[in-house]
Amino acid sequence: MRQTRLTVGIWSLICIGAYAADSSDASLYQSQLGVAGNIRSAMLASIRTSWEQGTAAGGILEFDDPEYSVFGSSPFVSDGNFPLSTLQLAYSAAVRQSSDGRLSQEIGDAQDGAALDGASAGSAVLLGSCTDSSRHDYWWNAAYAQLNFILNVAPRTSTGAISHRVDSRQYWADGVYMGFPFIAYFGAVTNNATLLQIAYDQCRLYRDALLLDGPTGKLWGHIYSDDTKEWIDEGIWGTGNAWAALGMLRVAVTIQKTEHSSEMASQIADLTSWVKEILDGEFAALTSENLVPDYITVGPSFSDAASSAALASVVYRVAYLYPQQFGTNYTNVAAKIRVAVVGNVTNLGTMQPIVNPLDWTQPGLLSTESQAFGLMMFSAWRDWIGA
Repeated sequence: MRQTRLTVGIWSLICIGAYAADSSDASLYQSQLGVAGNIRSAMLASIRTSWEQGTAAGGILEFDDPEYSVFGSSPFVSDGNFPLSTLQLAYSAAVRQSSDGRLSQEIGDAQDGAALDGASAGSAVLLGSCTDSSRHDYWWNAAYAQLNFILNVAPRTSTGAISHRVDSRQYWADGVYMGFPFIAYFGAVTNNATLLQIAYDQCRLYRDALLLDGPTGKLWGHIYSDDTKEWIDEGIWGTGNAWAALGMLRVAVTIQKTEHSSEMASQIADLTSWVKEILDGEFAALTSENLVPDYITVGPSFSDAASSAALASVVYRVAYLYPQQFGTNYTNVAAKIRVAVVGNVTNLGTMQPIVNPLDWTQPGLLSTESQAFGLMMFSAWRDWIGA
């Protein structure tokens, strides 16, 4: 793992309201890099499924190769550095691509039944075409096949939303992270405004389908069937809302870094306001452990470090990028969450307490997405303080 670094570019300079760190912030971050490294290695040891492959790649990208993340200085073109750690995960996703175009599918004796999960590795794969010239066509073809699947093969709901599942038409809050940032990223790399608009529209359609009036504000239910017009999981699940916030933020920032940002200013404003909506609702439900609950409604309310770390990462990103909207009332909560998360990391580098990623009503022991969220939190905190 090469030493993480931040390249200060024009994008950094326009964020004039960003946090001004002091030496104690940087020292604290440096003192906790060992914990971040343990979270990273435990994450890499736990990958099993398509969404875990892509989420881990996203976490590694932000931690190891930050200049190439959408929050970095060179997200859509090579700056001469080779993002080895990210491309190693992307390569595995491409090697295990199924014949229909879904990444990370060929493992064991079956595919996972999701229409969008494979696309979570799509941006990392497409990055390969920009940074690894010797395999340009391989990376490009793999990314294009994944894009073709979600745009032209995956089922659509009655509103035109891309279904999260292959064999039925369902909205999952998770899908907002899995598929739509990749569509936006492909649009940015190819300067295709239509794809940027599609990514925004898909976020909007998912929000329209899943938004509920919860006890702490407007938040997202987890799973809705467009086939039966009934909820499969109407609970306000912390991780589902975190997935939605993570995805919408990445779509917004990707659009903002293209030449189409001015003409799409209203779309960016919508996305950031919808992120704010989730942060407000989830943080109003913070437990006595300074973590968000697994479920706010229709499920258990045990504290969950996974969704908490993901939402803290979102706060550090939006506080840096949009300081007029997201001030200390957000970063103070993120700091409380960060302290709670880091304080509960085990000697194996695993996050605790967390939800079981395969049974959302039960606590878990190990979760790739939890580990990735922890890594995203460290990366976003680092970038916010400029460490």
